[in-house]
Amino acid sequence: MTTANPSVDAAEAAWLAALTAPSGDATAALLHKEFVAIHGPTGLIQDRETFLAGLEGRPPTLEATTLQTTRREFTDTVIVSSLQQLSIPFVPDAPPFVVQAAVTRVWVRHDEGWLLGHLQMSRRFPPG
Repeated sequence: MTTANPSVDAAEAAWLAALTAPSGDATAALLHKEFVAIHGPTGLIQDRETFLAGLEGRPPTLEATTLQTTRREFTDTVIVSSLQQLSIPFVPDAPPFVVQAAVTRVWVRHDEGWLLGHLQMSRRFPPG
């Protein structure tokens, strides 16, 4: 693993913060115009606009963390893979449900900094 790039670290932190933000504006600011999201195991592939539209109407994420992060850095691209854990209140007045996914985020250097060009998520069952 290479030395962490502070601006990619900031982009990763902004991504986690955006997951818990009340609107999709913070997420939109992080996405490259050519962004693609792949949701496994369903195989759903979304472009930027479709991904952002899908954020509306979903239950809010109360907490987002990453675990077991690996990173590969290239000149203008950084690939970050991790387990992502989200706490989501799907049922009112019940404890939030914990969702885990194996996630890969591909950050691309852009004039505005690092933007997310590709996101691949595959849900998994939490251990235990």
